[in-house]
Amino acid sequence: MRKLIEKCTGAAAMLALCAVMAIGCKNEPDYKVFRQEVMDLHDKVMEDGEKAVKNRMVLDTLSKVKLKELKTGRPDLDTAEEKNKINLLIAKLTKADDNMMDWMHAFQPDIEGKSNAEAIKYFQNEMTKIKKLDGEYKQALEESDAYLEKFNLKPASPVAEHDHSKH
Repeated sequence: MRKLIEKCTGAAAMLALCAVMAIGCKNEPDYKVFRQEVMDLHDKVMEDGEKAVKNRMVLDTLSKVKLKELKTGRPDLDTAEEKNKINLLIAKLTKADDNMMDWMHAFQPDIEGKSNAEAIKYFQNEMTKIKKLDGEYKQALEESDAYLEKFNLKPASPVAEHDHSKH
């Protein structure tokens, strides 16, 4: 009987130890959750990148062709000033694209050789960077959208969506 109690006590202790270890392991989040959040925001920001390309194309056409046409209906339109505004907007959209490309080239989704904690820190830092890019796109798009609305222009229709996770 005594041996049975010792076995049961030992088994209970082992079970308790396993439970404590399992709880301890679950307290540290998995880096994959953070990586997925970064990738999800990346996909959203890429959609803004597509819109930035469309806005840039419309602005370019406006600058090279449409301003002359608009001048005939609006003689007070200062085309030189408008071209400067357009060039600034194109530069902001291009800068956002360039910054996104730089980020994508530097981003390392595979974190071989790093601990879970190091990987979490890496993806948290990357999230900060991609949020900044998101803000940069939003500002450039808001400004270019408002400018295009001034002339009742809209970018071309949306490009078919594609899954960025498959590249």
